[in-house]
Amino acid sequence: MKKWFQALILAVGLILALAPAAVAGAVTADELRQVFPQAPAPGKTLTRGEFAALLARAAGMQVKGNPADTQGDAWYGPAVTAMKEKGVIKGYPDGGLHTDRPVTLLEAAVMASRILGLPDGVAAPEVEGSLERESWGYTPYAWLVRAGLLQPGQDTGAFLTVDEGVAFLAKVFGSDPEAEQIIQAARQAQAKVKDLKFAGSMAVTMRPRPEAAGKIPPVAMQGNIVTEFSYPLSLHQKMDMTINLPADKIPGKDLPPGGKVQVTTEQYLVDGTMYQKIEIPGMEKPQWMKIPKEALPDLQTLIEQSRNAAGLPPGLKDNFHFRYLGEGMENGYKVHRIACYGRIDDWQALMQALPGGLPPEMEQVLNQAGGVLKSISFWGEEAVGVEDNLTYASEMTGLVAFADKFQGETVPLETLTFHMKVTDYQYNSGVKIQVPSEALAAPEVPMTPSEPEAKLSGSQQI
Repeated sequence: MKKWFQALILAVGLILALAPAAVAGAVTADELRQVFPQAPAPGKTLTRGEFAALLARAAGMQVKGNPADTQGDAWYGPAVTAMKEKGVIKGYPDGGLHTDRPVTLLEAAVMASRILGLPDGVAAPEVEGSLERESWGYTPYAWLVRAGLLQPGQDTGAFLTVDEGVAFLAKVFGSDPEAEQIIQAARQAQAKVKDLKFAGSMAVTMRPRPEAAGKIPPVAMQGNIVTEFSYPLSLHQKMDMTINLPADKIPGKDLPPGGKVQVTTEQYLVDGTMYQKIEIPGMEKPQWMKIPKEALPDLQTLIEQSRNAAGLPPGLKDNFHFRYLGEGMENGYKVHRIACYGRIDDWQALMQALPGGLPPEMEQVLNQAGGVLKSISFWGEEAVGVEDNLTYASEMTGLVAFADKFQGETVPLETLTFHMKVTDYQYNSGVKIQVPSEALAAPEVPMTPSEPEAKLSGSQQI
């Protein structure tokens, strides 16, 4: 297995395990106004360059260096240069950045979405809005409407004033106090749950880089997942996935009709030991394998942190934001609908979230894994019971952007999108986790430093 792919599996798995524990941060309008060398005149129209400087401040981006040559001596030049290097501001069809032009609401929304980790080309969610689907900025517009950051009827072509631009960014990079209070109450309610069972659907789409499209085909997976928890930490999870592989683009591979492959994975986690089994058509009889305790982080402490809303380290608290979307009904329960979104690209800060540390060998592998990723952003919605603060539905989309290279190898994937939707939560139903005898009798995966691949294959579902 390629090194970049091994690192990818482990990196994404770790972030999926940690992301729900994040706590939101905020930036204020007063802090944003301090970006200007002198106070702008009331009602002043905001330029693209000025918005780039405001956006850099709102996102906590480190801006260094002198103004770019193309910006002359403009005070916002370093921010524009940094935004251009990150692909946040890309200019007009004529190639010019035109930073002295007024910025429209749509341009502001697109730049903000890129900072939040929405890569170009990702599919748009279904929303009702005023912008035509054929518009160049429809996809980021749709994501921001879904998260409650834009209103469907807003004029996306309107020029922003300084006040409007500051208010927009303070909203995007802040959180509703009401939403934060509800999420906090939900975590406190979750801490009292004795057991939990939920079922839902999952889909994964991998998009290759344009230059690798002939060698690596686009791959899509979809299926169902059932998970049972018994606290403090016993887990049973089963996932059935259908992988769609275009047979005509994978020469020499004997694929089933239509290029569809059925994969079933099952795992248990009991007393700190993980047991896994993977079933793929054509393989010999599936075998259980045992992952020893010393190969895993302190999962019990990690789960308890999440249940008690302890959150991630200070370096990650500003990465996630919450919006209150109003009340609704879900499975017969009156609920609050909360949007959550954010981005992680500080791998070292993420590593600090693991309580108790890691075995040295795994820590080395995980540090390497961070080099595969540019960023991972999350866009989700949670339905929290009005009366009991328990979650009754959730939906999350994760968007992974990859580095161009990893350890000298080209990473052929450009993006990976994973989507999970759960609408069947059951609490305190008497879940009992019992590991099958054949799993208990499974051989333990060797964890010596000389066998890193065995470790990776055994840890990919963490």
